[in-house]
Amino acid sequence: MAKRALIIANGTYDDEHFSTLPAAAADAAALEAVLADPAIGGFEVTSLVDVSQRAAMRSLEGFFASAGPDDLLLLHLSVHGWKDLYNRLHFVMRDTERAYPGATAIAAEMVSDWMTRSRSKRIVVTLDCCYSGAFVVGGARRSTTTPEVDVTEPMNGSGRAVITASTSLQYAHESDEQIRSSRNAASPSVFTKAFVNGLGDGSADRDGDGRISVHELFQHIHEQVKEAVEGQTPTLSVDNIQGVLYLARNPRQGRRRSEADAGAAHDANVWRRVGALFALETELGSVHEDKRERAEAALLRFMEDPDPQIADRARALWHERGLGEIPGPRRAQGGHGSRQRAADKIAVGIDFGTTNSSVAYYDGEDARIIPNREGYRSTPSLVAIAGDGSVLVGNPALRQMIANPDYTARSVKLKLGTGWSIERGGVELNARKATELILAQLHRDTEDYFGHEVKNAIVTVPTDFDRVQQLELVEAASEAGWEVMRLYNEPTAAVMALGMRQDLERTVLVFDLGGGTLDVTLAEIGDGVVEVKATTGDGGLGGDDWDRWLVAHFRGLARSEGVDLPANAEVAQRLWEAAEKAKIELSSAASARVLLPYLATGPAGPYHFDRTVTRSEFERGTLGLLDRCRRPVQRALDDAGIEPGVIDQVILTGGASRMPALEPMVRSVTGSPKVYRGLIPEGIATGAALVAGTLLGSYKDGLLLDTNLAGVGVLLHYGVLKPVLAEHTIVPTKVSSYVTTIEDGQPTAALLFVEGDLKGPAENARPLALLELTGLVPRPQGVPLIEVSVDIDANKHLHLTATELDSASDGGPPNEVHASVDRRTIERAEAYLRSHGGLRNAPGAVASAPAPEHRPPAR
Repeated sequence: MAKRALIIANGTYDDEHFSTLPAAAADAAALEAVLADPAIGGFEVTSLVDVSQRAAMRSLEGFFASAGPDDLLLLHLSVHGWKDLYNRLHFVMRDTERAYPGATAIAAEMVSDWMTRSRSKRIVVTLDCCYSGAFVVGGARRSTTTPEVDVTEPMNGSGRAVITASTSLQYAHESDEQIRSSRNAASPSVFTKAFVNGLGDGSADRDGDGRISVHELFQHIHEQVKEAVEGQTPTLSVDNIQGVLYLARNPRQGRRRSEADAGAAHDANVWRRVGALFALETELGSVHEDKRERAEAALLRFMEDPDPQIADRARALWHERGLGEIPGPRRAQGGHGSRQRAADKIAVGIDFGTTNSSVAYYDGEDARIIPNREGYRSTPSLVAIAGDGSVLVGNPALRQMIANPDYTARSVKLKLGTGWSIERGGVELNARKATELILAQLHRDTEDYFGHEVKNAIVTVPTDFDRVQQLELVEAASEAGWEVMRLYNEPTAAVMALGMRQDLERTVLVFDLGGGTLDVTLAEIGDGVVEVKATTGDGGLGGDDWDRWLVAHFRGLARSEGVDLPANAEVAQRLWEAAEKAKIELSSAASARVLLPYLATGPAGPYHFDRTVTRSEFERGTLGLLDRCRRPVQRALDDAGIEPGVIDQVILTGGASRMPALEPMVRSVTGSPKVYRGLIPEGIATGAALVAGTLLGSYKDGLLLDTNLAGVGVLLHYGVLKPVLAEHTIVPTKVSSYVTTIEDGQPTAALLFVEGDLKGPAENARPLALLELTGLVPRPQGVPLIEVSVDIDANKHLHLTATELDSASDGGPPNEVHASVDRRTIERAEAYLRSHGGLRNAPGAVASAPAPEHRPPAR
C-alpha cells in the first residue's frame, strides 16, 4: 500500500486574462513539506509548478492509472478555475487560452474519468481554485445567490473525497478594480495555509487520537477559513468512502505523550491512565527509535496497573506489536481471570447487513463504531472462493469481485435458510458458513480493537427473518466466537439510536431500506422509553432491485443499438457496478452518464456503451418498486391503529433510502411533515450497542419495549388457525388459549403450532412445532379442555406447552407436553405437514374451545 501525492500549483499564466497567483509556489512548497514528512504524512510527493496543460495531463493520467487498489492518492490543485459557457469547470494551466478552454485547459470531467478508471479506492482531492480564494469588492456578483454545490459537481464518484476552498461561483476575473486576491506573495493562501498548519502542528487532530482524518482536516480548514475570510466557506463532498480515511499523523502527539507518560501510569484517575495507554498505541509505531523506547518503557509500567482491564490491554498491546517476551516478573500478573472479567463487561451491537456489516459498543458516554483492521467503519458482507482455493472475507473479497463474480457470495444473509451454496475446486460454501466467516472477521477485528476476549453481542436482523433464518444466524455467530445475547429487529435498533439523542415525546416511523431488505417500525418515544407499536417489512425488496432495473434498462438500450450484450459474468458485473454508481449519482443529480468502454463486440466491432440516464426515467421505470415500499408503511400504520398525520417524525435510514422519490412517498402515506436523515449509516449497530449496554446495566438512559412481529397459533381441524399469541405483542409475555377433542374417547391430541400472519391464508403460516398430547382421559367429544400456552421471552425464544386440564389425580402432575422451538422442532413439524400434503390437509384433531370461565356447567 503506497501513499502518493500530486501537487499542481500554477502562479503565472501566458493569457493575460488570468491574473497571477503569487503564492502558488509557496503553496506547493509548504504542502509538500508536511505531506512528505515521515512523521506527518509519509507521502511520496510530486510537485508541478507553472506547468503546461500537456505536461499536467500526462502527470494526472499516470498518477491515477499507476495506482494499486490499496493506494491512498491525494491530488492538490492550486490554480485558477474557469467555467465555460456551458457551466463546465476547467482547471487553468500556464498555457491555457481563455477562448479555448476545451482544448487548452484540463476539464474537471476528464480528471473525474481518470479517477473513476483508477484502481485506487481511496482518493482525496483538495481544490484551491482561484475564485475560491478571492472575494468580490463592492458586492458585485454574477449571481444573486450562492449555489450549495460548485466545483464538486463533476467530481462525484466512487471512493473519493473532495475538499474545496469555497462555495462561491463568481467569476474570478472581472477587472483589477473589482477583484483582489486573499493571498499574498509571502504566505500560502488562506485555504492552503489552514491545510498546511492543520497537518504541520497537529491542530487538525480534533479527537486527539494521534491521527488526522479527511473529516477532521475539513473541519479544521472550515473553521480557519471562515474566521479569516468573510463570505468564503469551504465544502466537503464524500462519496462511497467506507471507514475513516486517515491522511496523516499528529506530530505533536509524540511530544505530548513523552511528557505525560512518566506520571500517567500512576495517575489516580482511571480515565487518564486509559487515555495515556491508548495514546501509546500510536507512539509504538513512531519512526523515531527514542520515542519507541520511551513508549515501551511506559507500556511496561501500565502492566502493573491495579485495574485488570488496563493491565490486560497493556500486555495485549505488547504482543500485538511483536515486542517479544515481557521482561521481568510482570508476565505472571493478570492472567485468564482478568481477561474473562474484561470480556464479561463488554457487549457489542452487530449490524449484519446485506451489503455491509458493522460493530459498535457503548463506552459509558456514547455508542462508538469499532473500525476493522483496515480502518473502515464497516466491512463488506462478502465472501469469495479464490482460484487457488483460499477463502476471502470482507474487503479482500470486494477487491476481487469484478474478476471473480461467480464465486463471490453477496447478500449472504438473505440466503440463510434457502439451501444456497457454491463450490470451487473442492471448496464448498453455503449461506451459514459464509455468515460464520463474516461474523468471525468482525469478531477478530473487535478483539483486536479491545486487546482481549469479547463474546457477548446483540445481533440485528430484518423484521421478517423467519425462525430457521434466525437459528442459522445464531448458530453461525456461535461458531464465529460470539454469544448472542439477543436478536433485534434492525429498524427497532435504529429507533433506539435515535431515542438516545432526542428527548422529545413523539411518534416516529423508521423506514430502513438497505441493499436487500426493507424494514419499517413505528414506535412511541417518551420519558426514556421506546415502545415499538408495529414492525413490518419486505424481505425481498432492497436497493439491489433498483440496480437490477438499471441493468435491464442498460441491456435494452444496447439492444436498441443492435447489440445484444452477452450474459457472461464479466459483463454482468460491469453492468451491475455501473448501475449501482448511476443510482447513487441520480440521488443528487438530474442525470448520470454511464460509460463502459469495450463492453462487448457489436456488428461494427468493439462496442462502447455510452448513455445518459435521467432521474425522471429512472423513477418512472421503478414505480412498481416504489409502490412495494408504500405497502409496509401503510401496514405499519394499520397494525398500530394510527391514522396518517399522527406521525411526528419519519426517519429514513439505510443506503438505498437516499433515493429522492422515497421521501415524498413516505410523507404522503404518513402525513408527517418532518423527515430525518441524520442517522449515521452505522446507526443500526449503534442502536444495538445501546441495547447491549442496557442489558449489561451500563446504559440507563433508555428502555426499549420490543414486540414480536408474527403471531403464533395452533392448527384446528379442517385447516383453520386459532390465534394464541397476537402480532405486535410486547415481549416478554405468556398467553394461553384453549382447544378440545373432536371425537368421543379421543386418546391423543396432535397440536401443530405455526407462526405468521394468522389473519391471512393458512398456507402462509410457518410451522414451529408438533406437540402430541397422549393419554387423554376418555370423554365425549368437546368435553376435554386442553390449554395451549405460548411463552415468549425477551430474546423472542418461543416455549410451547399443551396441558390437559383436570387430568391430575391424587395430587400428581397434570398430563402435559412442552417444547422450546428450535431447528429440531421445526423440521419435525415440516415433515408432519409434508406427510399430509400441506397445512390445509393436516389432521389437526382438535377444535376451538372457550376458556374455563366461559364454559357452560357440566350436566
